[in-house]
Amino acid sequence: MNSLLYYLFEVNCSLVIGAVLYFLVFRQLSFFQWNRYFILGLCLLSLLLPFGTVRLGELFLSSTSSVLAFEQSNTVAHSIETSGDLVSETEMVDSFWHSFSIGYGIAYGYLLVSFVLLCRFALRYIHLFRRIRQLSQYKFDGFTMVAPFGHYANCSVQHVIVMEEDQLDSADGKLIFEHESQHIVFKHRWDKLFIEIFRCLFWLNPFVYWMRRQLYLVHEYQVDEVLANRYGNSSYARFLLTLTQQACPAGLQSSLFNNRHELVERVQAMMAKPSSKKNRWQYVLTVPLLGLLLLFYSFINPPKSVWFSASLNGKKNPSKTIILDPGHGGKDTGGISSFGLEEKSLTWETCLLLKQELERKGYKVVLSRAADEYKLLRDRSNFEGDLLLSIHFDNVKDKESLPIRILYQSGVNHTMLEELSRKFAFSLGQRLQQNGLAASAPAINTKLAILRGAKIPALLLELDNINAIDKNVKPDFVNKLAHAIDQSFEY
Repeated sequence: MNSLLYYLFEVNCSLVIGAVLYFLVFRQLSFFQWNRYFILGLCLLSLLLPFGTVRLGELFLSSTSSVLAFEQSNTVAHSIETSGDLVSETEMVDSFWHSFSIGYGIAYGYLLVSFVLLCRFALRYIHLFRRIRQLSQYKFDGFTMVAPFGHYANCSVQHVIVMEEDQLDSADGKLIFEHESQHIVFKHRWDKLFIEIFRCLFWLNPFVYWMRRQLYLVHEYQVDEVLANRYGNSSYARFLLTLTQQACPAGLQSSLFNNRHELVERVQAMMAKPSSKKNRWQYVLTVPLLGLLLLFYSFINPPKSVWFSASLNGKKNPSKTIILDPGHGGKDTGGISSFGLEEKSLTWETCLLLKQELERKGYKVVLSRAADEYKLLRDRSNFEGDLLLSIHFDNVKDKESLPIRILYQSGVNHTMLEELSRKFAFSLGQRLQQNGLAASAPAINTKLAILRGAKIPALLLELDNINAIDKNVKPDFVNKLAHAIDQSFEY
């Protein structure tokens, strides 16, 4: 759900950038068809650009389908089984409200409002379409006509023109017909359908309403330009002014009466000197600049699939990001030693020391939890970076020290991500031994949610037996572990 909020943020920021550019550069130009395409293209581009970093499956949940099943039970646990030992980390999801957060509330609330607006719009559109089909229709000059109904009169609705048949005998009636028929010729109804759906999806952004108004105004400019060229600017302007006192139709239609308060703008645009053809260079230069600006903004974090292989298969790069996940936390204490040492405290202490050592080596290190807090496994795995290491400790009754166990996922989805995790696991195993740390051969585990939900190469490390640790993890051990991780990036 965090990805959905991030997606909405990117779309709305792109719209703001484009709207400001339209206001400063293009709004005063008389290339109305180009302005129309710019507004529609900006909305479409804003929708698509964020998908460079956000995938469809990640808009609502950041993990795989296995995590969905993971959350549907009231108490969920994943386990590691090897040599008869069992170490478990329990989600303890008591109810929906337990996992509910402010971010989730905002996201679900936003989606609910968007859904209601879409349903409302769809019902209105379908009702209007059915009503038109029930009316008696007639043809005039190749266009479908219907008599006025409800609040609809002297306007175009979807694919028909609504006006009295006897009005076509008058001069004003013919001008009304020509005005509305031009809306149909330009196919403005499809623009309106798109922008209304777009408004329902991004209803919170005030720039959406401003862009919709600009699009409707451009529609009127286009039609006014055609008829002004046909009948003369002054004559057509006088015609518009004489009709301002008539009733204004309402609803999902195009009408020359709709923008009564914008009539002055329309007349001014009609009487103004047309933009020079040289002004088209503003489009040629500015539109690509906008595209590059939005591309840069959208792809600040490159697509994961592009930089996984470069990250782990290339030479060591100090700018890499490592995600350290201290196992358990909050109400989930993890394993407890015979003398009361909690695993959550030990993993937290280890990750803090490991973070310091890795940062000294030039890495950027991010912790999956900020303190002794409980977080869902899917949230702990929902990070961007080059490597995720989930730190745990075994819990065996005797005080025997155990070798480091490295667990990775492989063969589930058969992706490049799983292959990179496998390669790093074996590289880390060799480097641990070279640095004097006991480590068992890396093992496959397909049951761990922290690995299944990760979007980057991920390993789970069982560092030792919690009962073999007196009170604190040894700094020398952490130094060797950090050195082995650093060396593993060179494979």
